Amino acid sequence: MGYSGRLFSGQYSIRRDIHDVHNDNICPLVYTLEIEINLLDFNPKYPKNPQNLGEKIRKARMDKGLMIKELASQLGVTEDTIINWEIRGIKPVGRNIEAIKRFLEASARKW
Repeated sequence: MGYSGRLFSGQYSIRRDIHDVHNDNICPLVYTLEIEINLLDFNPKYPKNPQNLGEKIRKARMDKGLMIKELASQLGVTEDTIINWEIRGIKPVGRNIEAIKRFLEASARKW
């Protein structure tokens, strides 16, 4: 299983010993660097600036950390249907339009 795309933050320390000439002691000097990155930014399949409905669906799904089969289960469709929307450019029809609309609106509210 790949990464879910959640934010990763970490704390990294670098230790360097400094010689204190006044006391003839070695004093540790510690630098701390805290970073926070979105792992999805490094995934080439992640649409950072979605241009069409399929990319918007994929971005919302990946932002929520859902696999294709998980989103398909939530919406009551097949995995092939999700792939058709995200990759093949086929637009949802019928009751699926409302399900996708609710999913995208819920994703927009979260962020």
